[in-house]
Amino acid sequence: MKPLLSAAAAVLAAASFGALAQPGTQQAAQAAQPAQRPMSPEEAAGLPNLQEINRPPANVSSKIEISPPRTPSFHELSTKGTEITEFRDKGKPVKINVHSNFGTRYQMSAPADTSP
Repeated sequence: MKPLLSAAAAVLAAASFGALAQPGTQQAAQAAQPAQRPMSPEEAAGLPNLQEINRPPANVSSKIEISPPRTPSFHELSTKGTEITEFRDKGKPVKINVHSNFGTRYQMSAPADTSP
């Protein structure tokens, strides 16, 4: 049992000696950390940094068209002046517009509410 204790004591002594022999390791660890930015006067007074809070707004890079114009999927103009236009868009009901040369107009589309 004594050889085991003396071996453990020797290992502890070597470890503590190694830590004392390399005093630059603690300084190297501090140098590896990123440099802290200088504190603003507000931060020094214990207030939040106003420069970070009041940063300029982000620039909008994309524009969304809310209601793009519908392009007809079918269009016919008869010799008698009747115009038929059909719109088929993905996710929207089919819409058919009929205009005659007499001034009558028809709009055929699915009702907005299909509940009973």
